[in-house]
Amino acid sequence: MADFQADLMDVLDGHAALQALIDGRLYPNGAPPNPVAPFVIYYEFATPRVQGFGSGNPTMFSKPRIQYSIYAAGYGAAKAIADAIRDAVKGSGWPVVIEDERGNKDVTSGLNRRDIDVRIVHDGD
Repeated sequence: MADFQADLMDVLDGHAALQALIDGRLYPNGAPPNPVAPFVIYYEFATPRVQGFGSGNPTMFSKPRIQYSIYAAGYGAAKAIADAIRDAVKGSGWPVVIEDERGNKDVTSGLNRRDIDVRIVHDGD
């Protein structure tokens, strides 16, 4: 796959159960002003790369860690979105590790928040 980020967005955009819950409200690095809940913000906050030992030391594979922050009015809605994100990335065909998942009430917005940290292994940069 040539562009991992674009391919990952295609996986999430194409997951019917997830889209039924968030209606396309999946935002990179931050939400727009006054977002409609429910919505998801995602961040890629670490991407270790495993290098080869051959000529030019090419990247053999990358292991980005992506955090999905889910905001919803109710706990059940946040949990359902988390379940759909897990299903989408696990069904992507890439090796996936769910590294962490936690939930709390976001004091600023008053919404329920659930974070999922996912590590996805893929070829290339």
